[in-house]
Amino acid sequence: MTAFDRDPVSPVISRRRFLKGTALAGVGAFLAACSSSGATSAPVTSVSASNAAIPTLPPATPAPSVAATPKTITGPLHWAQWPAYIDLTGKAATNLKYAPGSSPTLEQFKAKYKVDVDYEEKIEDNNTFYATIQPELVAGAPTGWDLIVITDWLAAKVITKGWAEQIDQSNVPNCTANLRDALKGQVWDPKNDYHYPWQSGMTGIGYNKASLASAKIAAPTSLKDLWAIDPKKVSFLTESRDTFGLGLLKLGKNADPQQTSADDLQAVHDDIQPLVQGGLTFADNSYLQNFAAKKTWAAMVWSGDLASSGGTDDLFVFPDEGTMIWTDNMLIPKGAVNIYTAETMMNFVYDPTIAGQIANFVYYVSPVKGADVVVTDLNKSAPLDPAVLALLFPPDAVVAKQHNFQFLPDALETTLNTLYLDLAGG
Repeated sequence: MTAFDRDPVSPVISRRRFLKGTALAGVGAFLAACSSSGATSAPVTSVSASNAAIPTLPPATPAPSVAATPKTITGPLHWAQWPAYIDLTGKAATNLKYAPGSSPTLEQFKAKYKVDVDYEEKIEDNNTFYATIQPELVAGAPTGWDLIVITDWLAAKVITKGWAEQIDQSNVPNCTANLRDALKGQVWDPKNDYHYPWQSGMTGIGYNKASLASAKIAAPTSLKDLWAIDPKKVSFLTESRDTFGLGLLKLGKNADPQQTSADDLQAVHDDIQPLVQGGLTFADNSYLQNFAAKKTWAAMVWSGDLASSGGTDDLFVFPDEGTMIWTDNMLIPKGAVNIYTAETMMNFVYDPTIAGQIANFVYYVSPVKGADVVVTDLNKSAPLDPAVLALLFPPDAVVAKQHNFQFLPDALETTLNTLYLDLAGG
């Protein structure tokens, strides 16, 4: 029996049961603390920070008329994606690594549209991936990808430079109907002419319970606790906005780009530098392997990763000071060969049934209206506990402490990059 011979929309029950009470225990503790202070744990709809914090960016270079795009499925669809970011079954689900034929969503798409999908987990962090496609984008040449998934700030950069193909909205009716209101009206693409969100997530603390217990170190509940752990066993993120955003919160500063100065960033740099001198490393998604190898005891991590991909003792915590909030977005890079097929895929994953089965596996916040109903139904026989729901549908107590540090003015971004490179090396 192949992995896909199973019911394509059934939850991976054995995996869910394994995760309950393990990688999400820290989330439950956070929610309990919030409840004791009177905060509600009811799910809310907002997953992104106010647009008021986002600078208005220049308009994108006009794209050629989308009417010229033939409405014919062609392929294969070349899709660049992050690791552990789509539903998987069988050995791929166990190993948390995509292999051809292992994703119900992709197999359903291939069967429905009679086209192959070249889905590759090529993105470990935004800057590294951007470096691989920027020369082609600048030269006006195809990147080799039909669909890419990149985070807010980079999506805004690619779009405003005129490096994304315009989406024909008549080809994506599910997207126009089902995009959650909280994610509409981004100032860098207010009408979603060039992007649709893939998933949203938060950046907080991850730690290995057994490693810290063995070293007689208390489980971290705050960023200050993370700073206090042996830096040789700690990693921060190669995504500098996450690392410096949490660094601002640790110092009691507001992680709002419109209220952040170069001096604030310098203060974060100076606060992290002793940790670097003590052995702190910077990691992308590779922190998952480092946790597994016990090289890392604690780290800055993305909210869904340890829950979906971590081991029994790997826990996620919402820091007392707050979390970063971000959204990864689907774009069609300029010069893509299979534009209509990419639009068709966007439309396909915005079907609430498909969006729900993806969210039910990846543990990130779905941008699709109705996905929550599907997730609940998929887990009817074993309802998800509040800790899981906090990752999929963040409660008020979590949302109240979310910060968006994505959209920096040019001068501040230059300062950030310089200071980060001084810490992490060129």
